[in-house]
Amino acid sequence: MYHRIDNLTPDQSRSPLMRDLTVPTADFEAQVKYLADNGFTFLLASQVETALRNHQPLPQRAVAITMDDGYKDNFEKAFPILQKYHACATIFMVTNNFEKPDRLSWSDARTMRDGGLGYGSHTVSHADMTTLPGDRLDYELCESKRILEQGLHVPITSIAYPSGAYNQTVIERTRAAGYLAGWKKGGGPVQPGSEPYMLPRVRVHGKTDMEAFHRKVWSGYWTMRMNAAAQQMVASNHVRHARQRPA
Repeated sequence: MYHRIDNLTPDQSRSPLMRDLTVPTADFEAQVKYLADNGFTFLLASQVETALRNHQPLPQRAVAITMDDGYKDNFEKAFPILQKYHACATIFMVTNNFEKPDRLSWSDARTMRDGGLGYGSHTVSHADMTTLPGDRLDYELCESKRILEQGLHVPITSIAYPSGAYNQTVIERTRAAGYLAGWKKGGGPVQPGSEPYMLPRVRVHGKTDMEAFHRKVWSGYWTMRMNAAAQQMVASNHVRHARQRPA
């Protein structure tokens, strides 16, 4: 889970929020290169969602890069790096951000779409959906989906909850609006059986160094390996107990 991919200006570097949101361009390239060099399969968020719904296996080393909000640097800085390493990503777009200064234009978005990137909703205005009355909540969900589908001519199947804020009402209205998945922040890697409207993401901060990045990247792999080992142990115990039963 990323936001901005860029180098901070002196003014931006004085802002704790901007330092947190912004991964330096060279760091992002090193991270994507690390994934490519270590045999990770790059997936779109929609591919993860489909695998979960259909109970399909994914490669052991699989990663879905997501970027929230729709910053201009996603096109100018991140997109060339992704293309260089034959990687894909999913942009969770705040639709009110289109054409704003330092945000994506429709032309940017379509170029990235044609280059293999995917899209999801991040609502119309990035409002905290847990605080909204029902009609406004439905508007944020439905209108952002409509705008993206009309402007990009692709199905929008998922949403990333702004600021990671959601509750049962938000989940119910998200489902009613036609979304098939909802992504939050935090919670570790997606696993088989994950709740489709509470899918976790691993956050990459501006201060995330390569050692920390390695831990984040491999967390999902080792979680799956440990789960598989535990299942194998349970199965072996069942077989052993069955053999020990008297005839």
